[in-house]
Amino acid sequence: EGLKDITKLNLNTNSLRELPEDLFHDTTNITWLDLKNNHLTLPKNIFRYTPKLDVLELGSNNLSYLEPGIFKNLTKLRLLNLWGNRLRNLSRALFTDVPNLENLDINSNGLTSLPPDIFADLTKLKIINLSTNNFTSLPQGLFLSNPNLESVLINNNRIDLPSLPAGFLANMTQLQKISILNCNLLILTEDFIAGSTSLINLTLEKNLLVTLPKDFFKDNTKLENINLSRNKITSLPDGLFQTTTQLKILNLARNALTTLTEKIFSSLNNLEVLDLSRNSIKNINSYTFLKTNKLKTINLSNNKIKDLQVNYPGLDPPQSILKDCSENLEALYLSHNNISQIYQDWIILMSRLQILDLSYNNLPNLSYASLASVTARKLTMDLSYNKIDRIDFDIAEDLARYKFGVNDTINEFDIGVRVVLKGNPLVCDCRSYDLVNYFRDQFAPQVKSVVRFDGTELNCAGDNEMKGTLVVTLDPKLLTCEEKQCPHNCTCYYRPHDDALIVDCFERGFESLPLYMPSNVNRTKHYDHIELDISHNKLEVIPSKLGPNYDMVTKIDLSNNNIRKLSLGSFSKNLTDLNLDNNNMTIMDTAAINMLKNFTRLENLTLTNNPWNCDCEAKSFINFLSKILKQVTNYNNLTCKTGEPLITKVNNVCPTASDYIGIVSIVLGVSGLLIGLIATAYYRYQREIKVWLYAHRMCLWFVTEEELDKDKQYDAFVSYSSQDENFVVDKLVPGLENGPTKYKLCLHYRDWIVGDFIPNQIARSVEESRRTIVVLSPNFLESVWGRMEFRAAHSQALSEGRARVIVILYGDIGPTENLDPELKAYLSMNTYVKWGDPWFWDKLRYALPHPTELSKGIPLISHPKRNSHNEKLINVTNSIINTSLTTPPADSKIVDNIIIDTKQT
Repeated sequence: EGLKDITKLNLNTNSLRELPEDLFHDTTNITWLDLKNNHLTLPKNIFRYTPKLDVLELGSNNLSYLEPGIFKNLTKLRLLNLWGNRLRNLSRALFTDVPNLENLDINSNGLTSLPPDIFADLTKLKIINLSTNNFTSLPQGLFLSNPNLESVLINNNRIDLPSLPAGFLANMTQLQKISILNCNLLILTEDFIAGSTSLINLTLEKNLLVTLPKDFFKDNTKLENINLSRNKITSLPDGLFQTTTQLKILNLARNALTTLTEKIFSSLNNLEVLDLSRNSIKNINSYTFLKTNKLKTINLSNNKIKDLQVNYPGLDPPQSILKDCSENLEALYLSHNNISQIYQDWIILMSRLQILDLSYNNLPNLSYASLASVTARKLTMDLSYNKIDRIDFDIAEDLARYKFGVNDTINEFDIGVRVVLKGNPLVCDCRSYDLVNYFRDQFAPQVKSVVRFDGTELNCAGDNEMKGTLVVTLDPKLLTCEEKQCPHNCTCYYRPHDDALIVDCFERGFESLPLYMPSNVNRTKHYDHIELDISHNKLEVIPSKLGPNYDMVTKIDLSNNNIRKLSLGSFSKNLTDLNLDNNNMTIMDTAAINMLKNFTRLENLTLTNNPWNCDCEAKSFINFLSKILKQVTNYNNLTCKTGEPLITKVNNVCPTASDYIGIVSIVLGVSGLLIGLIATAYYRYQREIKVWLYAHRMCLWFVTEEELDKDKQYDAFVSYSSQDENFVVDKLVPGLENGPTKYKLCLHYRDWIVGDFIPNQIARSVEESRRTIVVLSPNFLESVWGRMEFRAAHSQALSEGRARVIVILYGDIGPTENLDPELKAYLSMNTYVKWGDPWFWDKLRYALPHPTELSKGIPLISHPKRNSHNEKLINVTNSIINTSLTTPPADSKIVDNIIIDTKQT
């Protein structure tokens, strides 16, 4: 019983196939039933218990047949959807029992025809959709009994439907919308919609219509939207739209129109959107748009339009045929035509214009002045892919300041027009100089506020080296234009950055200078100075008198010639750069030097790679150079012909007798003073001097080691691991303290103070000992204190510049790569012997401090090559050590950092 209150039931997309006849027995109050997207077979009496049903959705169910009377009890049904099924035949009997039906959708079935009276009982029908079927024809009078019909859709018929009956949709006074799209209609009769006075929207898109009868719309005075796009229309008769005065949107795109006559749109004074794109329009009458002054959007893109100039007499400057649409026009699309002019009405009169698309046309050039008068706010003008090769910025700043005022505040809302320039063949020479400076913000800020050029994807065209370069990245100093007026066999360029004329005579075989320099008279581009490059030629002499206009040359490159003599009398005193590099100049005489002195603005003088004489004859020249060092380029590279650096001091070139006397006197005086100072210092700091001399291995005959170490308490401090103490106590100590030469040793267990801080004791032991003996063993490498003792001794030796450390190799320590980095570095730079070596005690005693009476008979010690540590053995000759010999200084070349290797063999 609870189902009786249900009014809406949704069973869509449930893969239902069969429904029992009494399925809705208990749902008699249902008004809305959705059964779409199933696979149903409907029993004849399925709806007998749903008399209140208002909406029935049966779409997409693969229904191929509906039995007449299936809707018998649905007298209140207003919407019936049968779309997306496989219905082939329908009869009047199917709809007899739904007299109140208003909306019927039978699109996307397999219908090929309909009986003329199939809808005769649907007197209240308002909307019908017959799209996407297989109709070959439709009967006349199909909707004769449907006076309330408002919308008819016959779109995308699957096969050609070349025609429809005369008056097929005529005299339907409630009809507002017709859509017959993509049915390949070839023709429509004049009375097709006659008498259908309420029609508002008509779509006949994507058919094969070539024209329409003149009186086709005579009764359709309320039409607001007509879509005739994608047909084959070649022409439309004047007066076709005479009665459609309320029309707002007219779409004629993608047809074959070639001409727009004077009266074709003469009645459309309420038209707002007109699309004529993708036709073949060449000719438009000057009065075509005279009455369409409410147009907001016009699309004439992709046509063959060359000229839009109105032929009204006395119009200056020229205006376009769209001038009468200026008041309300917001978007004008003219891309892909052959237009070569921007008309003044687009700039001055169209104050509401926001889009002006002129891309892909033939606009040849552009001036800032032509755009500065734009009255529209936020206008985007697309000029991409035209023929614009330059942009003229004459009086740009004056125009911008006039429009905004000098002190007006500028913000983004003040931008009058944004101009898109990408894809234009801009030639990057002097003609683009102002545009490059514009992108580099070299103009007053008001200039960009009036016209903002968009340089995105704007690349240089042409054949020069700048081709393909993004314009906004160009350096304006590099922009030049070739000039025709030029000396024979040279090339001339104008450079606007500094108003210079560049005369390029590089490597042209000249044996003398050109007869003249170009004149500045009768030229469109006036230059301030000339830069002459005549390098890599065969010039030998620069004459004293030159031809006309050489006085305008401020830079001249004479490098890589054979010039021997220089005369610059005919050049301007404003000369700033003179390059004489790589010539045959040996001397610059007084006359040439005086000429150079007159060039008060000279900034760069290049004289390198010449065979200059550096004798007394060069006195004036070298003296002159010494006074203008800042102007001489690469002065330090100037050399004499002998290859020596050119001397700047004239006295070094040509000294006098008085110079010699002065030099000798100065040397003697300074020498005496130094001797006195040295004697005084030695007397006062005798000991310190000896220490310094010994540390730096200087005058070792003057210094003895005993003098430096006479205050030290011990001969050696023994550094070892506690685990090697037996070796030290039983072998090493007795051999040194009780041998032929008795040494005083510092030992941990005997000489250290119990309880004192260990690092302090290490430092003190190293400081008070003449040597440090390191017993290097595997145990030592594991000892933290042992490594600390080695570092202390090594650091002291480095600071004194003396050999203080003696290394005894005791046992196998393995590969040196695994050693402490500091110890590894030390072993790689020094030598050592092993325990068990027959010369062990001799080598050890030799490395220790010797008594002063030892003087000779020292066995020779040679350092082996620095390979593996097993090879680093001291090779001692068979000479017997004479204990009466004197020990040399510890850092002498003979005993440089001896390391004694005591590895057991």
